[in-house]
This record gives sequence, structure tokens and C-alpha cells, in this order.
Amino acid sequence: MKNLIGMMALLAIVLTSCASPTTETNEFEELAKSWIMSSYESKEAAYNMVSENMSDVGKNIGSRYIGFGFNYNADAVETDGMVVTNIIENGPASSVLELGDKFISVNGIEVNNETIDNGKLSFKGKPGEAVEAVIMRNDESMSISVERGIVEPTYSKEQILENISEADAAEWGKNNLGYEIREIVADNAKRIVYVKSWDKFLDEFSGLEAESITLTRFEFDQMGKVLSVGNMTENELLLRQTGWSITR
Repeated sequence: MKNLIGMMALLAIVLTSCASPTTETNEFEELAKSWIMSSYESKEAAYNMVSENMSDVGKNIGSRYIGFGFNYNADAVETDGMVVTNIIENGPASSVLELGDKFISVNGIEVNNETIDNGKLSFKGKPGEAVEAVIMRNDESMSISVERGIVEPTYSKEQILENISEADAAEWGKNNLGYEIREIVADNAKRIVYVKSWDKFLDEFSGLEAESITLTRFEFDQMGKVLSVGNMTENELLLRQTGWSITR
């Protein structure tokens, strides 16, 4: 019994030592909290947060998914179409697509705002399956074939700032219905902070409200700059709240 009491006392000391806040840790926690809040406030606030507080070699680690592995400017689809603005390194389409390629059709379905919004395009689906597409490259139409695969996206500071710059400031946060920072946990020794947050928004396509919990991980360098940031959220829950379902 005495041994058990002694072990519990020792464990309490260790946990207290690990959890004891320091000024540096508090600064990390405050910066992580401000980073999350800025993403909801405005385009300008989000841009300034990244520009001023991310290391020049910092990166955003995106959520893994099944697909091609490219990005486009969703705000420009109506005027310019689906034009490739970034290609994920080592992604399924990295050896096929080029920057500036414009998608015309995917598996015979025309690419436009409606087919993008309603999920009719076949970018996502079973991995390993070939997807046939028609693109425009240098004003010439050409057919391509890409096998879907796991995409592990990362974005440099430059790419993050470019993506924010392309966003419409008037549309930023328009459909947000609220957010909360619910918990912050820091690992002092490793300069890592985890933030648990909640948000709610109005889905324009379905007209339904949806909410989710997001866990964001921050890693800081010795200068107090954000070295990496990535998050995990409840994607399936979001889809089901807005009327989507997963089928085979």
C-alpha cells in the first residue's frame, strides 16, 4: 500500500512538472489561439497572422484524402473555369498535370460550378481506379488519365499567403455562425500546442447548418515562429449534416 501511495505521489509530481506553465509556453498558447481566431475574423487578419508569425520555412500540413492531388481557385471557376493553381508533390497527378491546365470534363461530365458543387465529378472515389479527363493546355485540348491515390498535401508559407490573397475578402466568413476555442494543451519541452475548437456554419449548397470539432496542432521554432500547423476535423459528420452519405 505504501508503495502504491508513493508511486501516486511521484506521478503527481511528474504531471505537475510537465504541466507547469512558463512565460514562453503561455506565449505559444496565446499565439496558437490568436491564429485560430484570425482565420474567422477576416482575410486581412488571417494574412497578417501568417505573414508575421510563421517561419519562412514553415508549412501547413493538410488532411490526407483520396484524389488527384491538385488545387484550383474556387472563386474564379465562374469566370476562368477549373484551372490548376498548385500540384501536390508526389501526388497521383504530379507527373500528369501542369500549372495552368484547365479541366473541361471528368469521366465525360462537363466541369462547371454545378457539377463541382453537386459532387458529380469523379476526382474522389476508390483508390487505384483510373479517371479519364479532358483538359486545355496552351489552348489545345488533350485527354489524360490519372489513377486516384492517397494525397498528403503540404503547403509552404508562400503558398498559404497566395491562397489567402486569392480569396474574396467580402465573402470571407460570410456563412460562419459562430466559433469557440474549447481547450488548449501545450508540451513545453517540444514547443507543441494543441487547440480544440468548435465552429458552426451555413452550407450554401444545401441551405443546412453544420457544426464540427477541429483539433489543430502547432509546432514552434526556437524564435517562437510557427514551424508547422495542421488539423484534423469531423469531415464525415459535416457531410452527413448537410445531406451527404457514403456509398459504394
